Amino acid sequence: MWRTARVLRRGPCAPRRGCRGASFGEASSVPLGGLEPRAVPLPGGDRRTGGSKPSGWKKLTNAELDAWGTDPAVRGHAYSRPSYEPYKTSVINEHGLGMQPPDGWAVQLVSAAGMKGKGGHSNQDAFSYTVLENGWLFCVACDGHGQQGEVVSERVARMLPLFLSRHIEDSSPDDALRTAFALTQKDLELGFRTAQAYSGAAVAMFAVQLERREAWFAHAGDTRVVLGDLASGTPVFITEEHKAHEPGEHRRLRAAGAKIVERRYDCGEVVSRIFVPRTGVPGLAMSRSLGDGCLKPYGVTSEPEINNVSGLWAESESPVAVLGSDGLWDSIDVEETISLLAARRQAGLDVEQGIEALCRRAQRLWIEAEGDYCDDVTVLLVAPKSSLSRRQD
Repeated sequence: MWRTARVLRRGPCAPRRGCRGASFGEASSVPLGGLEPRAVPLPGGDRRTGGSKPSGWKKLTNAELDAWGTDPAVRGHAYSRPSYEPYKTSVINEHGLGMQPPDGWAVQLVSAAGMKGKGGHSNQDAFSYTVLENGWLFCVACDGHGQQGEVVSERVARMLPLFLSRHIEDSSPDDALRTAFALTQKDLELGFRTAQAYSGAAVAMFAVQLERREAWFAHAGDTRVVLGDLASGTPVFITEEHKAHEPGEHRRLRAAGAKIVERRYDCGEVVSRIFVPRTGVPGLAMSRSLGDGCLKPYGVTSEPEINNVSGLWAESESPVAVLGSDGLWDSIDVEETISLLAARRQAGLDVEQGIEALCRRAQRLWIEAEGDYCDDVTVLLVAPKSSLSRRQD
């Protein structure tokens, strides 16, 4: 039996596209990620930017982040750069040993741009992969939204591993992950104030201590990470999406004064959006995210949900971690994803190549269902090499 607090199943009566770009409730005249909304007060006093920078704070440049990727404490670091061509995969920048996995481990990272109308749109998904000399491996998947979602998602994918690397040895993984998410949100507020005001990213992170096999999931929003067992072909643990109609999330948002609009379908599907009161914007489809500064005073938090899956990892015969944006999960459900990878393993096929096959399959399903719309799709895999090969009797 796999374990999760909730698994969202998307019914056929709720069109996928309607959940991200079409008109919804009071936001009918403001497509998500489209028009620039009116000024809304943000934390720190400044209506548009969130206040002044504290003394001593310095925004890290891309060059400085690249330099961190070659630091002696970092064995390898890689991150994606978005493609602007529909269906094309993102370029990967590598530093140190780059994407080379540690001995005995397998890593596969794929992100592809979707098709979102005429004029061309960048892939707003982003990812990063980091291995430290102290034995920790981090994998981050981000799904950006809003007019500058690609800016926010790439920044988050790059800053989270840096901040986590600074705290993972001096505190518990739980505390280190919370600190890393909080500092990454602060980095956005202080260094990307205008961009993050009305744009943000859903985030999923996998952290594993390679020697101790200590495994942790952290996520905010609807980007998800799954622990599967390829020996049985079943999911073992699935993170839940953070939505405004979930009771705990709903209570927090209501207490903070957020405007929540829900649409319920006959098949049981629920779609919810979050607005700044009396503005009709931005209509955010998740209750936790990084960025989205206009909604931070109204209960949309950057605090991640953290799960220690070390015990479940150890109990699995052939454990694998799969991270994906909702471009994957909205078209291929968790059970099918793990089953397809397990089937490749059973047939003696390359499981790592199955990650790109999943990405392309998701794109085909989007095109079949929507015609002129396909979401960005990101799929990441991390597993011991032994999990990807069928044991010989």
